Amino acid sequence: MGLKRSKNFKSALKTADQWFSRYIRLRDADCTGEAQCVTCNTRKHFKEMDAGHFISRRYMSTRFDEKNVHAQCQKCNKYNSGEQFLYSRHVDVLYGKGTKDQLYKKSQEIKKYTKNDLMEIARMYKFNYTEMLQSKNIDLDA
Repeated sequence: MGLKRSKNFKSALKTADQWFSRYIRLRDADCTGEAQCVTCNTRKHFKEMDAGHFISRRYMSTRFDEKNVHAQCQKCNKYNSGEQFLYSRHVDVLYGKGTKDQLYKKSQEIKKYTKNDLMEIARMYKFNYTEMLQSKNIDLDA
């Protein structure tokens, strides 16, 4: 999944989402590559997890906010609607009381990205992912 020039906004958004998701899941993984679900504490390899959003991805102002996204198992993220109540408690425990309210408020702001903005986000998170992979010394071929 390279970063060749995207033909349109939709493909740039998909590329940015993919690199952001990879980064978030790796960020939440330990040095063995295992990540813990933010809502049910299930542990799996970070590549088997989702990047679950507390506030839905449809809100562009919080879509790429790192406080809004964490490793989450597919059961919680897809089949249990993200376990919003449990997720909200985790956000406030992790980042301080009132963070969930700040994220909600931020989600109501209008944010418009250009194709170039999204490609820059993709480049940044690809770089961050690669750096973190090396710093955690995780071998993806193992």
